[in-house]
Amino acid sequence: MPSFRLLPLLFCTALAHAAPDATDWNAAARQDMQFAIDKVRSSHAGAVSGQVDVKDALELGGRIGMVEAAQVHTEVEYRRAMVRFIDGFGDPHTGINLRLNVLGWTGIVLDQVDGAFRVTWSEPSWPNPLPPLGAIVQSCNGVWIGTYLKTRVAPFINHSLEYATSASEAARQSMFESGLDWAPAGCDFVLPDGRTRHVDLPLRPVAGGVGVARIAQVRQQVDAKARPAGLYRLADGTAWVAMPDFDGRTSGAAYEKLYAQLAELKDAKWVVFDLRGNGGGDSTWGNRALQALYGKDYGMRLGDAPAYTKRLVADQATIDVYRRYASLPAFAASKQDFDDIIPKLALAVEHGDKLVVVETGTRDEAAALAAQMRTRPGGPRIAAVIDRGCFSSCMNFIQQIQTMSDTVLLGEPTLGYSPYGEINQLKLPSGHGTIQLPAAIYTSFQAPREPFVPDLPYPGNLADEPALMTWVATTLAQMKPAKTP
Repeated sequence: MPSFRLLPLLFCTALAHAAPDATDWNAAARQDMQFAIDKVRSSHAGAVSGQVDVKDALELGGRIGMVEAAQVHTEVEYRRAMVRFIDGFGDPHTGINLRLNVLGWTGIVLDQVDGAFRVTWSEPSWPNPLPPLGAIVQSCNGVWIGTYLKTRVAPFINHSLEYATSASEAARQSMFESGLDWAPAGCDFVLPDGRTRHVDLPLRPVAGGVGVARIAQVRQQVDAKARPAGLYRLADGTAWVAMPDFDGRTSGAAYEKLYAQLAELKDAKWVVFDLRGNGGGDSTWGNRALQALYGKDYGMRLGDAPAYTKRLVADQATIDVYRRYASLPAFAASKQDFDDIIPKLALAVEHGDKLVVVETGTRDEAAALAAQMRTRPGGPRIAAVIDRGCFSSCMNFIQQIQTMSDTVLLGEPTLGYSPYGEINQLKLPSGHGTIQLPAAIYTSFQAPREPFVPDLPYPGNLADEPALMTWVATTLAQMKPAKTP
């Protein structure tokens, strides 16, 4: 299931004193918006197959998008119009890249903690006074913080508001200037001692100011991410397997080493897969870990369990995507599959078909297979740490391990399940960026947009790995053996 997670947009091109821009942003917005609407309609697997989550978003977003585009006069307005339309689908598989970079920060990070929006990071030695850790945000720019996030920030991130972590995500991003003009000028805070204080939040530039490295350090404290791919010890009888991505370009060699190590875990009681921040890639990297633990036959059948049909948009763009995947070393394990599908796509295009079925199956067949796979053939029991960053092929991996009846999920809810994949990149006519649209749609038992929810939620900061690992070790040690189905 090759697909790529588009990270939340935290970008901007300039903070202040930009050089005069001769671009006709109104013309660019109207041209690019119409292009994006047309391409979603013709090239997005969800739109072509009539899925309600895409069809309805396209109908409403397209109408609003063209109205907004007609009113654009500046680059910021152009960005806001384009990002609002694309992120309105609430699925990171449908993305936009405007080639922008973070250049400004207010010095604080917010998050939703215990029902309130609180300061979870306050940068020391900041040029202007900042609220302390734990301060509660009451309002920003004169409106309640929840309203501010909903109206000013949430429309421009791909975490739809129905997800449990979306308000938290909007709060985390709101204090970084993104080129979308969403960072507030000032907020009112309730301090730990009960006093209320208004704090101005002028943006400090990254270049010549905060520094890119410092921004990265702060983000490591608030954005959870598994350590480099590999096998680590958690406790006696418990192995910790880091899976930060399923990208062979960055982790392929580490995964090859990992499989041999997993095959030797004959007496382990638990294997914990750390999936924090795993935005996907090629799902075979995850499935091969299950083959190493439980044998090739059982592992491969687990890989067949999540989805029972796969359809592709039949057009030249999809053919080009498959040719590109087939040529990349990172997807070498799936090359034969790509090579087999390309002729089917070409034939469908020749016949004028809009969709081509490349994997067939029935719900009853899938249910029968899942029933056969519920009991493991020996080997360790599986736990997995999940979070809002687990997406795409990471979700496919969750489906595989949940086929086993005694798997335990820990952490926080994911975003909603996306049944899409095989991402096609399309250049905007203006040349200002690209949009990404999925060419494949899978049918599975997980409903589109339904989050994966942990059996046991983690009560702390998932980015604090030592505390997380201690909690996981204690939790698993206290867990009773699972009942045999």
